[in-house]
Amino acid sequence: MITLLLKNVVSMIGSSARMPGRTWLTELCARAAREIFEKGQERGLPWMRPALNKSGGYHPVLSKVSFHQRDIAGVSCTMISPKAGATSDKVVVYFHGGGYVVGSPTSHKTILAQLAFDTQGLVLAPDYRLAPEHPFPAPQEDCLAVATLAMKTYVDKKVTLAGDSAGGALAIATALELAKNSDFQNQPDGLVLISPWVDPSAEGGSIVSNDHNDFLSGEFLQPSFEQLMQGADELDPRVNFLNTPLASLPSTLVQYGTGEIFADQITEFCQRAESEGVEIEVQSFRAQFHVFQLFSAIIKDAEQALANISAFIKR
Repeated sequence: MITLLLKNVVSMIGSSARMPGRTWLTELCARAAREIFEKGQERGLPWMRPALNKSGGYHPVLSKVSFHQRDIAGVSCTMISPKAGATSDKVVVYFHGGGYVVGSPTSHKTILAQLAFDTQGLVLAPDYRLAPEHPFPAPQEDCLAVATLAMKTYVDKKVTLAGDSAGGALAIATALELAKNSDFQNQPDGLVLISPWVDPSAEGGSIVSNDHNDFLSGEFLQPSFEQLMQGADELDPRVNFLNTPLASLPSTLVQYGTGEIFADQITEFCQRAESEGVEIEVQSFRAQFHVFQLFSAIIKDAEQALANISAFIKR
């Protein structure tokens, strides 16, 4: 990522035009991320997956936590905790984003590490199966399996489900499925959604108006969703929450950037959740792009956003 950032400094010198309210550093990071996704569309998933893992970047907090691989409910997971060990009663089950076709705990390691360190708790990140090799509902099944076992294992802990982008959708689907399970007397204590992809059928709106402000594009999202569904019902309530009842969701924190292509569908989702009685807190960050929290070592808004998430988890 450092190489990409340096490369795009030249681009910024040539043209620093950006969305009103967006800082120079935010635009630099957005351009660097856009370059990876544009190259990924040209070169395919075999190139894009390792490229994203390498782009995770360095953050000082990485030296303060430990990463361990574990098999949980048959799913490979990364467990992250402070190096001295978890001292709080907080457990976060975090589902990474990537349009259901890319991404991993490695690509999201800075977010995972920051949450583990700030909460002094344990973070579990499933490396769930990706499409097109594993179509719907494989990702949903993996995430539900891990979360179910976490709820049964950490009965004396405060468990929060979290995720970004497609991982945010997986977190919502998992929370709704857990709420249906009468075997559970305890439920997740909270839900954290970062730029959740709640309406894959959406066209127009901010998908068009923010196309030049974000690194994501409809050209990436549409084929990714098709590779996930492969003929399955694209309005299934485990992937599309446009008409899904939301009242059973736990206390929820949602963060998004006003410069991202999901801005309007996220706003609509939050309004509907609130109207159905969900205790929901919405934090919008002016002119930020999709999942800008990945750049917390560089962008002050991202650093603040992760601090807000940790504060929500520790309540």
